[in-house]
This record gives sequence, structure tokens and C-alpha cells, in this order.
Amino acid sequence: MDTVTAIATAPITAAVSLIRISGEGALSVAEKIFFPFSGKPLSASPRTAVYGRVEKDGQLLDRALCTYFAAPASYTGEDCVELCCHGGRALTELILSIIYEAGARPAGPGEFTKRAYLNGKLDLAEAEAVGDLISARSVGAVKNAAGQLSGRLSREVAAIADGLTDLCAHLSAWTDYADEGVEPPDMSDVGSRLSRIRGELSRLEGSFSQGRLYSEGVRIAVAGSPNVGKSSLLNALAGYERAIVSDVAGTTRDTLEVNADILGLPVTLTDTAGLRDTEDSIERLGIDRAKREIETSSLVLQLLDGSLPLGKDDLYASELARDCGLPVVTAVNKSDLPPAFPLSEGYIAISCATGEGLEELKRAVKDALGASAEPDGSLVSNRRQAAALRLSGQHLDSAMSALSSGYTPDLVWIDTEAALRALEEITGRTASEDVLNRVFEKFCVGK
Repeated sequence: MDTVTAIATAPITAAVSLIRISGEGALSVAEKIFFPFSGKPLSASPRTAVYGRVEKDGQLLDRALCTYFAAPASYTGEDCVELCCHGGRALTELILSIIYEAGARPAGPGEFTKRAYLNGKLDLAEAEAVGDLISARSVGAVKNAAGQLSGRLSREVAAIADGLTDLCAHLSAWTDYADEGVEPPDMSDVGSRLSRIRGELSRLEGSFSQGRLYSEGVRIAVAGSPNVGKSSLLNALAGYERAIVSDVAGTTRDTLEVNADILGLPVTLTDTAGLRDTEDSIERLGIDRAKREIETSSLVLQLLDGSLPLGKDDLYASELARDCGLPVVTAVNKSDLPPAFPLSEGYIAISCATGEGLEELKRAVKDALGASAEPDGSLVSNRRQAAALRLSGQHLDSAMSALSSGYTPDLVWIDTEAALRALEEITGRTASEDVLNRVFEKFCVGK
């Protein structure tokens, strides 16, 4: 492959930046722009940070650290060089330009990780986990991505694939060499094995409903009548002052979003305008936006003010929340004040002022979303993987139907082999170039 380069750190002013070079010419390119103070060549100290000068036409640009990784002992499996320089944006762009002049070209999105996949350093599920790890917005998302990067999901897929491979081998051997004394398969045993494998596929496919919560995140609308403390609750869950808090009812006129981590689950909380019947045209616009936000959320977090009797605005807000057809978790704020009404079953008493009840509320939200599984890397986390499992299951269903209908083993084999090919798309053993391009185009440049 040709030699590629990119800035691997964020394009901001920072203390340091890292520029990565990978490919057959990585070492020769680096030696044209980096000169160790020791006078020894970079190749003399592989996998060791070397201190030296970055120069252009003999002019010093920076003092930096450079590390050479000889193939195949590198992230990409190729010769790779990582240059750690000072983090000024103009400086890193200038160094990048002289690396281009020295013979490297700009790397595309995810090209380093794609090369790692093509060179056998990662399978496709592990490569996708790299992207998930970079974009993770919560502790749970990090744990699931890290578990997949360690090969947890790949091992589960491989175990199922091994069972399918054994079946295919036996069925195809009998189909092709029945006249040469190959024993016919025990079709009752084949049926039992197909049924067991189908159950394993269904379990893995079913994990996507929870895995996607960690990879895609969840939208939660904080709803209620005016002045019950929605903005205070949003601030409390976010962990910092994001929304304006005021005693004046109707202060929130537009929706306000903030990202938060609720017991490891990445959520986007929306502080909506107070829900009530009003003639105020401006407030009405805010309420209409709140309704639209509720319709696009995964859960409604309804808030009541426990220090005041329930009024018509509370009833109006409750009806709107429950008419949306989404899970609703109801919290009663101001538990630090004398209660004005008894709590109904399932309502959670909280205080945004003291923090009382917030942990219980978080657990209730997580339970309502069905996020009960441990995000350890065994959860299918993206739609491509889920679609491959679904297709594999459909082929297995066809194989089992052919078997129960009394068709010959060769027809059972055809569908079983199709199930295997679909399953192996998860780890990339049968992935097409189009699939690979779709996977890696989502990555950031430099990774």
C-alpha cells in the first residue's frame, strides 16, 4: 500500500499533537523531515520515543518525539511512524504539508484502522469497536466498546460459525461424495443442531435492543407543567448548570438539550417548555415544540411539584405525556418540603435542591428503557451487525423448514451455508468492499 498520513489528535490548539504516518515508505518519509539529536537513524531504535528536530530545508520547525514501529508490530500492521509535536494548529498543518512533500498522501477517514483490518490486526467487529470507543458518551458505552475491541463479540460469533461450518462440511461431503461411502447425515441430529444454533443467533440478535442504547444513546424529554423544577432536574442530572432556573412560570420557551450519563447509559435530556393550556402565542410555540420533542424521544420523564396540590396544568401535562405511547417515569420534586399530596404507586420522590432520590430515579429510567444487561462487549451495538444476524437467522429458518418438510440434505446445506456467509459478515470474513467502505467512512480522519 502507499504511504498515508494524518493528524491523529483533535484539530485544536493544545499542548501536543500526534501525526501518524503508515505504509511501506513511512520510515523514509519520516527520515526526510525528522532528525534525532543522537545522530542515530530512527530504525536503530524501533518502538522507542526518539527526541529530535523537525526541519524544512534545514530550518527548525519544532523539537519533537518520534516513534518508529516496524511492520508487522504496529497498529496498522505496516511500517508506522508517530510524531508527537507541539499542538499549535498552524505548526501541525505545516509539518503535515512537508510530510506530503516527502512522499505521503492524506489518509482518508478510518484508513489506518482499515489497514489494520486488511492486515489481520483486527476483525471488522473489533474495528467498529474502535469507532464506538472514540464516540462513546458514557461509561457503559466505553465498557461495551472496549469489550468488543477485546474480541468478546467476535468470539461469540466465531463459536456459532464453527457450529455452522461443521454442519455445512458434513452435509456438503454427503451431497458431493454419497457414492464414495460417506455416511449420510443423521437428519434428526442435524435438526437439533440447527435449532440450538438458531437459539444462539436469536439471543445475540436480541442483545441489539440493549446494545444500541449504549452506541446510539437515548433521548429523554423532561416534561411537566410550568415551574415544577424541570430545568433544575436537567441541571441535577447533567451535573452542571446548563438550564436557566427561575421562579417565574413559563421561563423556558424553547427546548434545551444536554448530554448526560445515567448509570452508564448515554442520554440526551431535553428541557421542554411547561405544558399547560395557554393563550400566550409565544408560550404556545414553546409548548408545541415540547410536544414534538416528546414524540421523537424514547422516554418521558414527567415531573410534578410535591409541595403544591395537583392542578389542572399537572393533569394536562400528565395526559400529554401518557398519550405519546412512550414509557413514562414520574418524579415528584421538592421532597425536602412538606408534601401536599400522597405519592401514587410508582412515583419517585426527589429533591433537585438536595439530590435526594436522584439515584433511585436514574435506576427507574434505566429499567424503563430495558437496559438491564451488563455492557461487557457481548451486546451487538450497531445496525449492520444486527442485520447480518437477522439475515443469518432467516436462512437458518429456511434450512429448518426444508428439513421438516422432508427435502433432501443438499437443500438444507444450501440454506445453512447462506446462514454461515451472512453471519461471517459481522467479523468481515465475507464482507464486500461496499460494506467495508460504509464501515470506515464513519471514522474520523487520523484513526
